Amino acid sequence: MLKEKISPDGDPGTPNLLRRHALKTLAVATQLAFLSPVAALAQSSSPAAPLASTAPSLDAPGFLQLSKALTGHASMNTTFGTRLFATLSASDNSFATRAAALAHQMRAGQTPQQLLAAANAAGLHDVALAIVAGWYTGTVTRDHHSKLVAYADSLMYATVADGLSPPTYCADGPLWWQRPPPAAGVSTPAEAARARLAAPAPITNKQA
Repeated sequence: MLKEKISPDGDPGTPNLLRRHALKTLAVATQLAFLSPVAALAQSSSPAAPLASTAPSLDAPGFLQLSKALTGHASMNTTFGTRLFATLSASDNSFATRAAALAHQMRAGQTPQQLLAAANAAGLHDVALAIVAGWYTGTVTRDHHSKLVAYADSLMYATVADGLSPPTYCADGPLWWQRPPPAAGVSTPAEAARARLAAPAPITNKQA
């Protein structure tokens, strides 16, 4: 029990300072104990502070559409795309959300160069490059550690598939590399010179 302070003349005086301090501390603690849950509830339900889980994110089909817009390829491997999306998301917790922001920059009739310019303006240049690099190399690299997602299906091999196969892959039977490569649609200087010599001379009308 708290004791009252006794004045020098023997009469009881005002309550002891220790009692006042204890009562004030108890009142403040009681108020905080009541108001803290209310304040936390109000903050969690406030529209100005949305939960992180409500942030928009991208799914695998949306990632495939974004990849087509970035690379300019109309047809892409769905299995490869699903694995690449999962690996990129696992390597960076913010990837799906930032990729969704990049998908909002897509427009009808937009070229890959225009989409990349929009990504640069929106501060999403690294996200766009990570997606394109993943498709072309078949790997996802973070902190100097790479994870292989695809090998033969990566776009850097698909681009030259008419003349080259992925390393360690046999293109068309034994000694296939001895055959001449397929025509690339570009004439060598020697071929162009032979074509000019073989072409008939133009006919001109001369007046006598």
